[in-house]
Amino acid sequence: MLAHYLTLGLSPSASAQEIRRRYLALIRAHPPSREPERSQRIIAAYEALKDDRSRVETAIFGLARYGDFERALDALVQARPQRRSTPGLKALLEAEGMMEGVADGAEDE
Repeated sequence: MLAHYLTLGLSPSASAQEIRRRYLALIRAHPPSREPERSQRIIAAYEALKDDRSRVETAIFGLARYGDFERALDALVQARPQRRSTPGLKALLEAEGMMEGVADGAEDE
């Protein structure tokens, strides 16, 4: 996931608005017709970081898709404290069956 921030030239603390502004500036500077490979990387980075849901999905499921389940689990553990500020994370985890066995009291930690 850090690679996406590097592609856009931003820090992981960048807001969604900063990510969008940087994406638009880069895609204008590197249009697909002139630099297809670079623009594809820029587009992929933006798609992965454009909002909270995309960031969480990329951090958790992007790693799992490639068989790196240990890093995916670490990403899930790191994302867990941010649930209050990340709309829809609980629903996303429930939809993926990742909330099974989690006690109701554990959600308030």
